[in-house]
Amino acid sequence: MNSLQTPVVSPMRGWPFRMAICGLLAWTFALVLIPDAWAVQATPVSLSFTAVQGGPNPTRQVVTISKSTSRQVGWKAADNAAWLSAAPSSGTMTTSGQIAVTVNASGLAAGTYSGSLKVTLSKGGSLSIPVTLMVASAPPTKSVTTTTTATLSWMPNTDSDLAGYKVYMGTSSGLYGTPVDVGNVTTYTAGNLTVGTTYYFTVTAYDQSKNESLHSSEVSKSIY
Repeated sequence: MNSLQTPVVSPMRGWPFRMAICGLLAWTFALVLIPDAWAVQATPVSLSFTAVQGGPNPTRQVVTISKSTSRQVGWKAADNAAWLSAAPSSGTMTTSGQIAVTVNASGLAAGTYSGSLKVTLSKGGSLSIPVTLMVASAPPTKSVTTTTTATLSWMPNTDSDLAGYKVYMGTSSGLYGTPVDVGNVTTYTAGNLTVGTTYYFTVTAYDQSKNESLHSSEVSKSIY
């Protein structure tokens, strides 16, 4: 008589298989978590600078990079614009680090410029920080006119024997140098005056006998 025999599997024979499955699941779970564990973040997430043509460069700004784990990793920072730079450009960090970002607006035309700073960890992720530079047009240059002359005019003398006038000039009130005989005219322009100096003037009239009148009222002009 034939008997039906059912093989009996020892409980220990399935253990390595179960261990292998559990180990595979554990590694799969770990791999899923790695990107999040090494993700890098930046504060602030973007930068904006403003400059004026021909003026000083804007003050540098600092970006803080951080990650969620405390394991030390290396990092590198790379910019993509000639006017943009970061210091340091590489380093190591455990949970956070700082990067100073500067821009150089020298020689740039007025307008808006866009760039970015890319930070990459030696293990894990990377991020890109947008950077905007706005260059404003230089204000119009004010023209400075320097006047080194002074023009005098006076009412004519009505004496019938009038011969002419003399103009007195000095750099102190009441103290004058040798007069200039301007003839029988009622205007005179003094030239080659020194900038930053105040000049004082009076006028006298003289007749055909060379008799000279009293001085007129004093006037002054500052040369700028």
